[in-house]
Amino acid sequence: MSTSTPISEPLGRTDSVDAFRKCWIASTADNNLTLHGFRRFKTTQLLNLRFLENEIADMDHTIYQAGLSLDLSPSPADRLGLQHGKRDAEVPKINDVITQEFISKLRHLIKEYNEALAAFNNIMTMETFSLLDDEQQASLRDDLSLYEVHKTRLLRVDLGTRSRTDPFQRWLHKYLRAFRYWRLSRKAKSNSEGLGSVAGRQQRWSYQNTILIAEVVGRVTTAALTAVFIIAPLAIMSHQSSKNIQLIVVSVCIIILSFLVSLFLKVSSFEMMAVSAGYAAVLSVFVSNVPASAER
Repeated sequence: MSTSTPISEPLGRTDSVDAFRKCWIASTADNNLTLHGFRRFKTTQLLNLRFLENEIADMDHTIYQAGLSLDLSPSPADRLGLQHGKRDAEVPKINDVITQEFISKLRHLIKEYNEALAAFNNIMTMETFSLLDDEQQASLRDDLSLYEVHKTRLLRVDLGTRSRTDPFQRWLHKYLRAFRYWRLSRKAKSNSEGLGSVAGRQQRWSYQNTILIAEVVGRVTTAALTAVFIIAPLAIMSHQSSKNIQLIVVSVCIIILSFLVSLFLKVSSFEMMAVSAGYAAVLSVFVSNVPASAER
């Protein structure tokens, strides 16, 4: 009687099923944080850029040494400072260095380096939130501690860039994350299972959309301060008949508003001038309407 050997399970099938299970949970979630939150791997991408940079730097050094070995007269301006360049004691022959293989490798590395730089720059302008804000995704990462979860940043691929995000909103992001970390760290101390249960056991997950909260709070605060800086000086000047006092009030308000706008809002120099000029124009209308007899 012949014996048959059992067919062993292909290597990695269990890991693939586990990975698919986690990806399926994240891709079919009901919350936008889980659906559109992806890790940016900032340190790993920077490390990749540094590796590329070092490889190109070695080739760049070889190219410069080969160019200096030609003993050509530098240009009159010598913008690169070639006449002050340091030459190596031993320089290989150009025929042994500048080869077609060398050129092909240089083109490949330069292309990869430029694409990686552009991609990283694009990634770093995207909106981010802490992995701690999404308890469902955090529960799937059992290899991270609570502090590491707090420090891990996810990208919101469904939102625009944060190039125009105000410093005030970023300040709110920071303290909202810190508050959630403080609250969940207290919760984890009293929970032996850690941050959350294993995916599938817990039905209700905790979320904190810091981007939305900071945006709403920032807009409301900006609107309230704008109203205060318009109403307050008008209310003060309405009870002051002296034009000198009114001019002092207008000047102080313009200086304070300009300082706050430049500090808490992300505006260009031209926009800063436009805001100050517009605000000054609004207040100056009230001062110009004061009758001359009121100054006596």
